[in-house]
Amino acid sequence: MQKLKFIAIVALGLSTFSHAYATTLSYDHEYEDVSGQHTDEFSIAHKFGFGLKASATVEFEPHEKSNGDAGDIFNDDRWSETKVGLGYPLQINSTWALIPGISLARKHDEYKYKPYLKAKVSLSKDWELSTRYRYEITHYTTDKKTKKNNRFDIGTSYKINALTLGYTFTYYHANKDLFDNKKTDYENEVTAEYKLTKKWSPYIELKNEAVSSKTDQRQTEYKIGFKYKL
Repeated sequence: MQKLKFIAIVALGLSTFSHAYATTLSYDHEYEDVSGQHTDEFSIAHKFGFGLKASATVEFEPHEKSNGDAGDIFNDDRWSETKVGLGYPLQINSTWALIPGISLARKHDEYKYKPYLKAKVSLSKDWELSTRYRYEITHYTTDKKTKKNNRFDIGTSYKINALTLGYTFTYYHANKDLFDNKKTDYENEVTAEYKLTKKWSPYIELKNEAVSSKTDQRQTEYKIGFKYKL
């Protein structure tokens, strides 16, 4: 039911945005191979005529089982997180661009604030490099200590006709343990997106990530989805 409500809200919003500039809808399903967690993500993103980019995302997860294990796929899904984002690209020249922005998120017992600055450089019409710094602040509704996390991303993407391949390395440093009882962590992510038509683009992502802040165990997150441009 919550999924249907969100889709209805998106449909109403399209009457406002769909006739001006670029609006993109996306859906993906994520699966973590160690935790067994399934997540469905619905997003809408819009680029305004004056350059501002805005996005909204809602995530749903199945209720966990009585023994504490992750729930079964598409079974009794519940809302898990809402995110909104703003970014404003500043084109320095034909090669360089800076993108300041902020992302806000709300979970069951968390509020997240994530201001960032991203730089992009176009090495050719098909090859792009990027780097980003994001300061992530997480406030809890419980008495848990506020988490402050420094996130550094460096990535690249390359187009081969209709196919776009990407890779991103991420490094974290926080005031709380993130991985293996240490205040640092890292992630590797590879992506592939195929422009099937002018409107439809299916994609897949694979990410290597930590399972817990208390162990050195890692897992793979599999993501498959599509984008639709109005």
